[in-house]
Amino acid sequence: MQSKIYQADWLDQVSDGIDFRRKHDSALTDSIVTRAQHLKGNDKPLVLAMYRDGQTAAQIARLGNQDPRQVRRRIRRALSRMTDPVFIFVITHQTNWSTTRRKVAQSLFQAGCSIRQTANDLNLKMHQVRRHRAAILEQLSTTPSTNSPNRSWQYPNPPK
Repeated sequence: MQSKIYQADWLDQVSDGIDFRRKHDSALTDSIVTRAQHLKGNDKPLVLAMYRDGQTAAQIARLGNQDPRQVRRRIRRALSRMTDPVFIFVITHQTNWSTTRRKVAQSLFQAGCSIRQTANDLNLKMHQVRRHRAAILEQLSTTPSTNSPNRSWQYPNPPK
């Protein structure tokens, strides 16, 4: 069986020597690879192949006999999930949750599944999945953020 070559992906025909898409900051790449260890599903090998192994989307697509645009889309969605504050919150707080809430959080926020798919996979009702999701997001909103800058230096003496 021959693999398909997609002519619309003209950028993948550019030699790797002048392809500036792979030039990432090493700290950013290390952060992505570290967070990718917590991904669930089939997105983890794609992200690791691109950011740890340095392969292009076309190379990854050829290995899996897929369209490079689909590979890029899946990697983009995985990166979007990994940079979401909920992703880090779930990783750090899931040990304190019940088994059901942990599985719901992993399916929704780490694997990127829909509410319907999560409900079907875990044999729950969609309402239950929504309630667990709402509880997780509520916990996130009430947890003090460590990433927000401390602006107390701007107002040494509060106005009276």
